[in-house]
Amino acid sequence: MNSPDLINQHIAESYDRTLYTSNAFYYSSPTHLRAAAHLYGVETIPVESARVLELGCAAGGNLLPFALAYPNAKAVGVDLSSAQIEQGRKIVSELGVENLDLRAMSLTDIGKEFGEFDYIIVHGVFSWVPPEVRQAILRICRENLSPLGIAYISYNTYPGWKAGDIVRDAMLLHSHGAGSDEEKLASAKAMLTLLSDGLAATNPLAPSLRGAVAQLRKQSDYYIAHEHLETFNAPCYFLEFADMAQQAGLAYVGDAEPHSELGASYGQNVQLNHSLIAMGQPKVLRQQYLDFAVGRNFRKSLLVHQERESQIAVSPALERLRELRWAEHFIPSDKPTDAPAGRHFYTNHRGMSLHTSETKVMAVIETLTQAWPRTLSFDQLLEGVRATGRIEGDGQAQTQAVQEALETLFKLQQLRFSLGDGPHDGRQAGNPALVPGFAYLWEASQHPDSSVGTSNLWHEVIKLNLKPAEAWLLPHLNGRESAAQLKTRLRDAWQQGRTPGPDGAMLTGQRNLDAKAQEALNKLLALLGRLGLLA
Repeated sequence: MNSPDLINQHIAESYDRTLYTSNAFYYSSPTHLRAAAHLYGVETIPVESARVLELGCAAGGNLLPFALAYPNAKAVGVDLSSAQIEQGRKIVSELGVENLDLRAMSLTDIGKEFGEFDYIIVHGVFSWVPPEVRQAILRICRENLSPLGIAYISYNTYPGWKAGDIVRDAMLLHSHGAGSDEEKLASAKAMLTLLSDGLAATNPLAPSLRGAVAQLRKQSDYYIAHEHLETFNAPCYFLEFADMAQQAGLAYVGDAEPHSELGASYGQNVQLNHSLIAMGQPKVLRQQYLDFAVGRNFRKSLLVHQERESQIAVSPALERLRELRWAEHFIPSDKPTDAPAGRHFYTNHRGMSLHTSETKVMAVIETLTQAWPRTLSFDQLLEGVRATGRIEGDGQAQTQAVQEALETLFKLQQLRFSLGDGPHDGRQAGNPALVPGFAYLWEASQHPDSSVGTSNLWHEVIKLNLKPAEAWLLPHLNGRESAAQLKTRLRDAWQQGRTPGPDGAMLTGQRNLDAKAQEALNKLLALLGRLGLLA
């Protein structure tokens, strides 16, 4: 067996031994990638019938919500770990998903005959594989990408990963010679105490190291093992990645989160100084300067065929925000006692906080929340904002106000957006129904060996903690029963002792439970609706 084969075998065995939950990442979903590419001036294929390939797909958790949302599309996932692929295939089969194909194979074995794809996704792979596999990834993104295709590759970057390098070196040193994976992980985690509590006051790197350790302590054991303790972890400067892509016949488009390429997203100080030093510089050099300014440690780069380079905008075109469709759900949150008068506080469905005193922003928030989880075009959003009566002035002034509010929320990463219909648009309103596959995946997630995480159709990870009565009711939210029938079903289940009541106590034989059942149902439906889990 030659050296690359030995390396592949070692990597596969490592991932087979330490299985993990395969999750979705919204910024790598074809729906999001298509909209992001549009802001850079790049044309892509509509997702409804797209061909999608993911390299390093694990058990398929990052492809499954796409396949469920767009049954006429085709998705293929490839991973070196046969154990994870087998787990994913079992789920795909039990859900009856016919447009998702998972294959256990080395990326280096993929050639032109594998077919063309409109979207190629490589998340959490590029920095963690040997050089020959990195070269294969870029080759696949050139040879297997359709003429209007777009590729997504994420990777660790400097300068932000410099502190991570030190932490990784120290963890590897202390775990060297450990007899098992468990011992290696325990030894590595023990080193974190020295790098946080045991640093000398004179250590000039102390703030960076403590910050890196603090972030690492929030992560799972699986993440620590594969992010810091694997043989390969090769961060690079963005400029180096862009050069590798160019040599492979690919052109850099922009980051999959376009707001992150705008100096204005990081405050006026960054915006002013970055614009001065980067003035007149090429696109990739401007972005490298921005990485130095913000200490970026992770990038999510979009690539197209080099022949399309002339189409790519230097930076995201904010005027194109009007050509996208928008969605989000906000709820008012508690206002701090020392908050200025007139300032309002909100939390979006992902738990992100927002406070504003701008009437135009509040009008957009209110209008989008009413439409959630469906999207609104700019014109629909403008019409809804006008109906709130919050924005004065003529039509031009109102249009400008909505544009400015969108730009503000976009830079704060508060909204979901799509080019064309979103994943919930066009679905018929009817009886309460969960998004496809969620009830099955939620039930599976209750077991410790769960291999695929739960997500909504916006490709967002959803961790749902339910009371026993809510969990009992979940499989019945299938669109075949009205809200009134579901209330009756829950009431009868309580009376017959099949599930505990809202407070955990049994209600067997009790009467007059209709109001309590209605309240519990309304609360559950409101939660599911807010999280984008109702079709």
